[in-house]
Amino acid sequence: MIGALRSLLRFAGKGETKVAAVFGFNPESCYRAVAYLREGAPGVPIWLFSQAAPSEETAALCQVVCVNRSSLALLLEAERRLWPHWVAIGVATWTGERGKWPLKVAPFLIPPFRALVFNDNGDFMAGTPPRILGHCVRRLRDALACAWGRVCDLAKGCWLLASYHIWRSGPVTRVKDEATGVALWLASLVLRMLSFSHGGLQHRLFHRMHGSEPLEVTAAPAEGGEVMRFCQKGPHWSPARLERAVRASNARWVLWRENEQAPDAIEDMLPLFARERTFAVSRQTHFRAWKPLLFPAAPFRTLQPGESSQVLAPLSSSILVERGMLLALGIPRCSLAGTAWMILFWKAAAAGWRSYSAGQAGALREQPDLPMQETGFLAHLLWHKAVRRLGPREPDLSRGSIAFSAAGHCSGSASLKVLIVSPFLPYPLSHGGAVRIYNLCRALSGRVEFVLAAVREKEDVVRYDKLRDVFRDVYVVDKDERPSADEHLPDQVRQHESRSLRALVAEVARTWKPDLLQIEYTHLAAVRDAAPEIPAILVEHDLTFSLYRQLADKKGAGVAAQREFERWLEFERRWLGVYDGVWTVSEEDRESAIREGRRPAERTFAIANGVDIERFQPRDEATPVPEIFYVGSFRHLPNIIGFEKLRQEVMPWLWSSFPHVRLRVVAGPQHEEFWKRFARQSALPQDDGRIQIHGFVEDLRPLYATAAVVVVPLEVSAGTNIKVLEAMACGKAVVTTPIGCAGLGLRHRRDALIEADWAAFARAVGELLSDGALRSSVAAQARRTAEERFSWTAIAGAAYESYRTLLRRAPANPPAAPASTV
Repeated sequence: MIGALRSLLRFAGKGETKVAAVFGFNPESCYRAVAYLREGAPGVPIWLFSQAAPSEETAALCQVVCVNRSSLALLLEAERRLWPHWVAIGVATWTGERGKWPLKVAPFLIPPFRALVFNDNGDFMAGTPPRILGHCVRRLRDALACAWGRVCDLAKGCWLLASYHIWRSGPVTRVKDEATGVALWLASLVLRMLSFSHGGLQHRLFHRMHGSEPLEVTAAPAEGGEVMRFCQKGPHWSPARLERAVRASNARWVLWRENEQAPDAIEDMLPLFARERTFAVSRQTHFRAWKPLLFPAAPFRTLQPGESSQVLAPLSSSILVERGMLLALGIPRCSLAGTAWMILFWKAAAAGWRSYSAGQAGALREQPDLPMQETGFLAHLLWHKAVRRLGPREPDLSRGSIAFSAAGHCSGSASLKVLIVSPFLPYPLSHGGAVRIYNLCRALSGRVEFVLAAVREKEDVVRYDKLRDVFRDVYVVDKDERPSADEHLPDQVRQHESRSLRALVAEVARTWKPDLLQIEYTHLAAVRDAAPEIPAILVEHDLTFSLYRQLADKKGAGVAAQREFERWLEFERRWLGVYDGVWTVSEEDRESAIREGRRPAERTFAIANGVDIERFQPRDEATPVPEIFYVGSFRHLPNIIGFEKLRQEVMPWLWSSFPHVRLRVVAGPQHEEFWKRFARQSALPQDDGRIQIHGFVEDLRPLYATAAVVVVPLEVSAGTNIKVLEAMACGKAVVTTPIGCAGLGLRHRRDALIEADWAAFARAVGELLSDGALRSSVAAQARRTAEERFSWTAIAGAAYESYRTLLRRAPANPPAAPASTV
């Protein structure tokens, strides 16, 4: 069929010269699409058709650039100019722009009709009928949901008006409330429609309207432990009744509830009032996700039971509040309970008081829109100048994106305090970086007290029980911001921009006063300026520019890979010079860091990777067929490249001599998602059962026990690989590349078999499979080397001495951050 189509097109004058075409509307989407094609198909010329002039960097990646404000004219121009060429792929940018359908469908109208779509989520999807249909169904579902929300708003407004007739009595009060209800409903409906049609007018109006002044207010000292319960009767706020009840009580707290409901369990909420300046705690009923609200009204994600998060306005049907603080703020006079609590939370945030949302068991839904309540709040700001001048004191701490457990923490008598900042949770031990952070901190925990601030990755479950074995306090940050638009920064740095993380580091530095700030991984280096007064260590798990230099030097890497390497080199050099101390994982990396960062040698330390030699012990279990074992989380591109080399270069040779040998791979959590992102393929290949791929495996020891040979087929890498050390500690014979064991100082044919050529690599694996004596000899020596050189206890001693050295040498005035920061 394809051959017939090609012949027909050739007969009609279609040429054979391959090109790729991109159709875009704005410079940003054009760059993303062009860079994606350049990385995936570096040898294919790119023709860009855009309604707006692209950036110089984008134009440099293209062979031809056509700019025309008319989308129809661009389509006709593309049809004419592309006809003599074979369009290998056409990319349409469906990033939310309305209309412009000629450009959106252009790839589907240009033979041979091979299309790729860049959508508004930042993803690329194949332009196949099932994918396009699924996309259209999702957009239609979203539109229907939005329309249904507006119908519900209209119905709610009508119900509110009717409820005034039923609930209120007295002709004067009824007329007054009806007028208020009509005005509120009409205002919310108008603002709702404007917000929908013009990208959030209501929200932009609010952010321009309010000020930034603090609220100076004093509350009576909190005493006692009693709770007064107040149930809101009817659909509306009852300010007079609530104020009478609050003033008549001597309880410390008021538990406000919306309508009659089962008694609330508040035991897990009360400990939050022991924290500094707590105003209120509510039970989480929704999660915020990316919902555009005036301000955060729910945690960003569903909290785990026992987990809490500071939220500016944690709206809920159950709110526990300090009685004295409530009276000090004053109980608002308005109609809707949601509006009243928005006003109270806003004033509390301006006073520097904090409100929290507490997690619960069970699934939750996304926070619904709150048009009536938001409109009432905006009206309150308009008519009350004093309230309009206010602004929250801790906006970045109260986004609902910082979670913690209020339960007791571990604490010791250690005199040295270190704040660890990590781009991921160090438990579970799902990859080498987590293994290093968790085990090294555990080995140091008798002498050092640690607090952890870690970014939570999607779908992670936080194991507070395990983390508290090592860390005094654990703070978990969710990324609730879009990536930075600064194209001068490396992509991974842009992805990890977080105002909440910066605010958290500054707050912990202010309240806990750590002796040292320890930033794990280069892409978080700019967080250092959140606490410039504290001596700081940058932990270079690998010199990232070294890895990207290798990727850029690969054959066919293209301009985009070279540009990303240059970004990393510039970024890393700049920040290496700022830190008081730098850790690398090998002496080779240490020398490179000193050279590239112009660093003082006495404050640059080689703190090696290690292995838990007590946990990883030699053990062998027989299997029906020999197994080759590879551990490599697919979240890291070099591991995917290594798997491809195994699959394409090594295993075919082995299967020719050992037809029944099996390859077992542990590819880490969400490995299929990472495979699609990095390998540009729709499905992860598995060859007739002889390749077994696992996701995250919490305990690798049983898989090491059944392995005949462990392989580390890395073609590019940086730092040192903990997977090599774990295999050696398990008494396994390892075949690796020189890159795979770089920095470890291993000896060929003693500690491991080290081969640079893939044919030699395959022969080395075959030699170990067929020669049991050699396999046993290498395995035994590997275990001895792991015991002598790579135990965490010995490495922890070197790390502790580096702490002491830095504190002795800490400058009186810390160096200023670079002018160009994230």
